[in-house]
Amino acid sequence: MTQTVTFCFDFGSPYSYLAYKNLNSITEIGANIDLKPVLVGGIFKSTENRAPLMIPKKFAYLAKDMARWSEKLAVKIKMNPYFPIITVPHMRGAHVAKKMNLLDVYTEKMFDAIWVKGLNLNDQIILSEVAIESGIDGNDFAEGIMSDEIKDELKQSTQFAIDNGAFGVPTFYLNNEMYWGIDSMKFLTDDLKK
Repeated sequence: MTQTVTFCFDFGSPYSYLAYKNLNSITEIGANIDLKPVLVGGIFKSTENRAPLMIPKKFAYLAKDMARWSEKLAVKIKMNPYFPIITVPHMRGAHVAKKMNLLDVYTEKMFDAIWVKGLNLNDQIILSEVAIESGIDGNDFAEGIMSDEIKDELKQSTQFAIDNGAFGVPTFYLNNEMYWGIDSMKFLTDDLKK
């Protein structure tokens, strides 16, 4: 029986990007990926956790660690000069894309815009351009991210992560087991092979 791994992510997280680019380590085993866009700020608030940016020594270490993972996974990444990106509209947009069966391409384009191209995704115009590149009509995107339905869907997906033990992203779930962080993907793939 094919197993499904739920992948909770936020575009503003460099480790979510790196984990996303390493999802082939899961799919090559034959598992399916359930992309679950969440709002990491909501998770932090609920769990009293703090973003790396709020912890100077941790943030200073981030660039070195990102470079190590970039080399290990052979994945391009650079610190976005406009970091932090306030990702509320981006993550709502992911739920709009999901409704249109465009979540895969939207996710790829959004991660690439932030962590490879270094675009200013705090700019609503640039954000809309990336959404349009993924196949979403600009008006549908603008209306969708402001709709109560989409706002509620993002809240629900974030609450799912919180209710299941998440305190940050990337977070994965296989059956009832949680795996946090890109480094835990090794344990996840080991468990998938059992």
